Amino acid sequence: GQARNFTIHGVVKWVDSRIQQQPSLKVFYRTISPRHFSNGEWYNGGTCDNTIPFMSEKNDQVQTHKASDLVPAKAVEGTRVKLLDITALSALRDEGHVSKYGVRARHGSQDCLHWCLPGT
Repeated sequence: GQARNFTIHGVVKWVDSRIQQQPSLKVFYRTISPRHFSNGEWYNGGTCDNTIPFMSEKNDQVQTHKASDLVPAKAVEGTRVKLLDITALSALRDEGHVSKYGVRARHGSQDCLHWCLPGT
């Protein structure tokens, strides 16, 4: 709610004030990947090891070229901070993250942070 909005706007404003000193520096605010567990949550047996792209009405969301999360989209307006919106992109491709198939995979562990998609 308000705390999230306040925090995001505050961080973007602070970062924008600091990058004035480094004009060649590029700063991106990366949105979060959507929740993509099935059969529960991460703490009670849920998995995120899908291997097939998810296709449905979510295609329209990506093709509109609008931000999925309006709070960071508004926060970066008028600043030198750029928005890297991965939310809609990764909603379509829940199989696009490392999950349990990574090089350092361990039984019972799934990596939902690292993605194998353009821009993520």
